[in-house]
Amino acid sequence: MSENPPRAQVLGKLIQDAREHAERSIADCAQVLRTTPKVYEKIEQGEHSVSLPDLEVLALYLQAPMGYFWGSEILREKPHIDYANLAALRHRVIGVLLRQQRLKERRSVQDLADELNVPSRRIEAYESGEEPIPYLELEALSKYLNAPVDHFLDAERGPLGRHETEISLLKQFYALSPELQAFLANPQNSVYLETAQRLSIMDVKQLRQIAESILEITW
Repeated sequence: MSENPPRAQVLGKLIQDAREHAERSIADCAQVLRTTPKVYEKIEQGEHSVSLPDLEVLALYLQAPMGYFWGSEILREKPHIDYANLAALRHRVIGVLLRQQRLKERRSVQDLADELNVPSRRIEAYESGEEPIPYLELEALSKYLNAPVDHFLDAERGPLGRHETEISLLKQFYALSPELQAFLANPQNSVYLETAQRLSIMDVKQLRQIAESILEITW
């Protein structure tokens, strides 16, 4: 049975949009599907059939839900991050934190310069944010100033904070048993999770009252 041409074109456009959303090239996807870029282009144009396993591979590679390919789900919105401005801001923030830590430890600019064997002007540029601090130099200064290097890390707010939180949540999720993972991933179980959340913030007296009420009902 031949594939309906209009549907093939729609599916091809969905695949193209998912690839562009994931910022992957035609050559990348062709390699994943073990085909040529020319053949892969025909897939996106709806001129070459694609199998279900191929779609599954693309879903994994492009981090798209399978339901996206048949219209029941959408691609996850990606946050816009101005990486150049973010890096420039972080250089200034790290410079301020370095200066604060230096003053806390009662060290001079020259002390830090001697520790790294660099001109004092270099340290001044680091602290003002005019020059980025090479990571290995920051490690050395952190040790010298009795501060862990993560003291300078933006891990509690901003894009990196959200990124680290997502990684931590995924790590905790995959540490659960397959049964619990399936339970948490089922939207129908959200009411039980909400109930558990409310119970978790109740004091002992409130929990005891609820338990007593349940016993009265079931006795």
